[in-house]
Amino acid sequence: MALLFLLACLAQAGAAPQAPLRVGIYQNAPKVFMNEDGGASGILVDLLREMASAEHWPLEFVACEWQACLDALDAGRIDLLPDMAWSDERAHRYAFHQVPVLHSWSQIYARPGSAIRSLLDLKGRRVAVLAGSVQAQVLPGVLAGYGAVLVPVVSLEQGFAMVGNDQADVVAANHYYGEASAKAHGLEATPVVFNPARLYYAAMPGRQPAVLDAIDRHLGAWRADPDSVYFASLRRWQAAGPAPAVPPALLWTLAATIGLLLSALAVASWLRTEVAARTRALRDNERKLSTILDSVDSLIYIKDAQSRFQYVNGALCRLLNRPAAAILGKTDADLFGPEQARMTRAGDLAVIEGHERYVAEECLNGKLYLTTKIPLVHDEEVHALCGITTDITPRKQAEESLRIAATVFQSAEGMCVLTPDAIIVEANQAFGTLNGCPASELAGAPFPPFSLESDGDDYRERMWDSVRYEQSWQGEVWTRRRDGERYPAWLTVSAVRDANGVLTNFVCTQSDISARKQADEKIVQLAYYDSLTGLPNRRLLYDRVTGCLGRHGRQDHVGALLFLDMDNFKDLNDSRGHVVGDQLLQQVAARLLACVGASDTVARLGGDEFVILLDALGPDEPQARQHAEAVGEKILVALREPFEVGGAVHHASCSIGVTFSTGHEDRLDDLMRRGDLAMYEAKRQGRNTLRLFHPSMEHEVTYRTEIETELRAALLDSQFVLHYQGQVDGDGLLTGAEALVRWQHPTRGLVGPAGFIAIAETSGLILPLGRWVLRTACEQLALWSASAATAHFTIAVNVSVRQFLQRDFVEETLAIVRESGIDPACLKLELTETLMIEGVEETIGKMHALREHGICFSLDDFGTGYSSLSYLKRLPLDQLKIDQSFVRDVLDDPNDASIARSVVALGKSLGLKIIAEGVETEAQRNFLAGIGCDHWQGYLFSRPVDARTLEELAA
Repeated sequence: MALLFLLACLAQAGAAPQAPLRVGIYQNAPKVFMNEDGGASGILVDLLREMASAEHWPLEFVACEWQACLDALDAGRIDLLPDMAWSDERAHRYAFHQVPVLHSWSQIYARPGSAIRSLLDLKGRRVAVLAGSVQAQVLPGVLAGYGAVLVPVVSLEQGFAMVGNDQADVVAANHYYGEASAKAHGLEATPVVFNPARLYYAAMPGRQPAVLDAIDRHLGAWRADPDSVYFASLRRWQAAGPAPAVPPALLWTLAATIGLLLSALAVASWLRTEVAARTRALRDNERKLSTILDSVDSLIYIKDAQSRFQYVNGALCRLLNRPAAAILGKTDADLFGPEQARMTRAGDLAVIEGHERYVAEECLNGKLYLTTKIPLVHDEEVHALCGITTDITPRKQAEESLRIAATVFQSAEGMCVLTPDAIIVEANQAFGTLNGCPASELAGAPFPPFSLESDGDDYRERMWDSVRYEQSWQGEVWTRRRDGERYPAWLTVSAVRDANGVLTNFVCTQSDISARKQADEKIVQLAYYDSLTGLPNRRLLYDRVTGCLGRHGRQDHVGALLFLDMDNFKDLNDSRGHVVGDQLLQQVAARLLACVGASDTVARLGGDEFVILLDALGPDEPQARQHAEAVGEKILVALREPFEVGGAVHHASCSIGVTFSTGHEDRLDDLMRRGDLAMYEAKRQGRNTLRLFHPSMEHEVTYRTEIETELRAALLDSQFVLHYQGQVDGDGLLTGAEALVRWQHPTRGLVGPAGFIAIAETSGLILPLGRWVLRTACEQLALWSASAATAHFTIAVNVSVRQFLQRDFVEETLAIVRESGIDPACLKLELTETLMIEGVEETIGKMHALREHGICFSLDDFGTGYSSLSYLKRLPLDQLKIDQSFVRDVLDDPNDASIARSVVALGKSLGLKIIAEGVETEAQRNFLAGIGCDHWQGYLFSRPVDARTLEELAA
C-alpha cells in the first residue's frame, strides 16, 4: 500500500499541467467579441466555454483583428478561431469540424434613403468589406460587371463607421453583426442578400483533431435537444433586449386578480357548465374553419420562430402528398430541400425578427406563388407567423401573354386588325409608317391595294378569298405609300374565328423588304462575282463550266478553257504597290471582255489568274483548236499594248494555257488541272506565249510525283551515297574534295544529282537530304583526319538556299560538327549566288555566326547569277569558284576567258582563294594558272569516286 501511494504521488508530481487552448477573438457581435470589461463574449464564446467546462480545457482568449487572427492561426500563435465561414478555398487551408455552429448569410447595409434594392444599384458604389473575410472572397465574383469598388477594412466596426462618415457607400457584413450594429451607426439593411454560409470553429490541419471531434460531439447532442444550452444561448443573444422591470401598478393588479380568482371559486360550478357549452361551440367553429381552410386552393400554414410547421391546411398536404401529421414539426429544408429553405427562411426572419408583414413572389416546383406572411404576436413578442401562399402562375402567364402581345403589336413590324370585310379596325405605328401616314388615320379605311408583280393587277380580293378558305396567306407583294412610292413588302394574313368557327377578324403583318432584296442582290454579287473586276469568280465559273460540260456531251460540241496568268505581275506589285496592281487587273479584265463573245465567260480566280470559258467552238476539236488559238493570240496582242496605271505607262504580257472539253467523260477538276499545266508550260517556254495542253505534260507531272515518292522511300531506306571529287593545288597535290551526293536507286541504278536534286528542292525533301549529306561528309572528314595521308584534307559540302535559310541551320550545323569531332576549319560550305538575292541580311548573319567557329565558305557557280558586289564584299568568304560553264570554252570563247580573268582579279582583290571546276585538259589548267588561279577540280585530276578510291589517289 505504501508503494502504491508513493507511485501515485510521483505520477501526480510528474504530470505537466495541460496547456491552455488559445482562442482568437475579433469584434463580430453578437457571435464573438471582446466586451467592455476586456473579456471574451458572444454566442460562440458561451458555447465554447460550456464545451471547455465539460472537457476540462483551460481557455486563453487572444484579442485580434480578423486578418491578424488568420495570420496568428497560420503561425500557430492561436489554436482555434471561432466564426470561420466555410468555403472550398478555406477547406483546403484549414481544418473544420463536421456540425456547423450557426447558419448565416451576408447582407448589404447602407444609410437610409440610399435606394439600393438590387446588385444593379451597387454600380460605381464603394463597398466596405472585411479584409480576408468570406465576403471579400465572394464579392468580386458577385459584383463582376457591376463596376462596384471594394474598400478593404480591418474590422466590421471600421466598415460600418466608414459608411456613417461617408467614406464608403455601403458595407457588407454577416446578418448577425449587421442586425446588432446597423442602428447604432445610423444604417439599415438593404434587400441585397448573398452568400448563405455555415459557421465553424477552425484550426490548422493536424493540430487540434481531438478538440474538433469534441466540438462535433457536443453540437450534435445540443442541436437534437430544443431545451439544450445551445438553443438557450441563441435565444438569449438574439433577444431584442432585457425584459422590462415589473411596475408596482402591475403588482397591485396581480393582487386584485388573486382576490377575484378566490371569489370566482364560488361560481366555478356554474362556469363549468358554461365552458362546456362554449367548448362545444368552439369545436364546431374549428371544424367549420378547418373545412373552409382545407377547401381553399391557397397554401395556408403556421410556423414557429424556428420555421417549423405548426399548422397546415389541406392544399399544402395535397401539394406534398403527405398527411398533416407527417408535415407538422418539419422545416422547409426537410420538405423542400436546402435551396428552397434558404429562400423562404429570409422571409420568415423578416416577419419574426422584424415584426413586419412580408409579401413576395416565390418559385416552388416550377410554379410561381404569391406569399404573404403575417406575424403572430403574443405579449408583444412574435412567437409564430401565418403564411398564405397562392399559385399565381396562370395569372402571370396571362399577364406575360398580354405584355408580349402589346409589345409585338408595338414592334417595328407593321401590324393591323381588320373586320371580315377587310376594313382596318386598328393599326400600329409601324404600319402607319409603311403607308406614309399616322396610324390613327387608317382606322375605317380599306386595306391598301397590292400586287404580286411590280406592275401587276390588284390582288386583294383573291387573297381575301384564299384566307377565308385556307385560314392564312403570305407572300412577297408590291404596294404603294400614300405619296405613290412603290416598294416590295412581305405580307402575312391570318383569319381569326370565334369558338363557333365564325370569322371575326383578319390580322395582318407587313414589313418593307427593300433592304433585304438589295442585300440579296449584294450577296449574289459577292458570292458569284469578283469584287475588284466585277468578273465572275471561281464559284460562278465552276457552275458555268459544269453546265457547259452537260451541253457539250448532249450536243457533241467542243468548248475550251483558257488559263491566263500575268507575267511578272509580282514585280509591279512590289515596286509600285498593290493599288497600281489592282488598276492593272481592272484594265486587263476590260481588255479580256473585249476579246471574247457575248456567250463566253471571263472569270478571275484570284491574284493575277484569269480563266476564259469559250462555249461551243465547233463540232470537232481541230475547228475548236483553231478558234481557241485565234482568241488566245488576240488576247496576247491586246495585253501587249501599253497600260496607263498609276500615272505612268506600264508594259505587260501574259502566259496562256488552253485545254478542250467535249463533255464526254470530262470532269471539272481534270479540266482545271490540264489548263494549269498548259499555262505553266507557257511560263517555262519564255512567257508571253500560248500553249495547248498535251498529255506529255501530265506525264512529266506524274514522273515528278513518282520521283518525289521514291525520294521519300530512299531517305527511309538509306539509298544515298556520297562520292568525292578531288581538289588540287598549284603543285598538283590533293588538298581535299567536294562531296557529291548520288542516289543508289534499286531499279534505275546510280542516279546523279541532276535527276533528283531539283525535285527534292521543290518538295522540301532537300532539308532531310541536306542534313544527311552534311553529317555523312563530316563523319568521313573525321575518318580522314585520323590518317597521316589524308589528315590535311578539307571537304566542300553544297548547301541549298532552302536549307541555309532554315531558322535553326546554324545550331544544327554546329551540332553536327561537334558530334563528328572534326576541325571546323577543314569544313567548307559551298553556297550559290541565289542566296545573294533571297534573304541577304539573314545570310550574312548566319555566315558570320558559323565563321566565328572556324567554318569556311566558298561561293559556287560565281558569275552565273546576279551577285551584287556591294553584298559580295560583306560576305565572310574564303573562296570563289569559277563555274565549269566558263571553264569549258575558256580556250575558244574570248567572253568566257574575260569572265575567268575578271573572277580571278576580283577574288585576288578581295583576298580570296580561287578554284576552277570542270578542268578536263592540261591546256585549260595552264590557261587558268596563267591568269592566277591556283586550285583546280575536274576530270583531269579525278572523277567523283568513293572515299576509298580517293584515299588511294592521295597515297
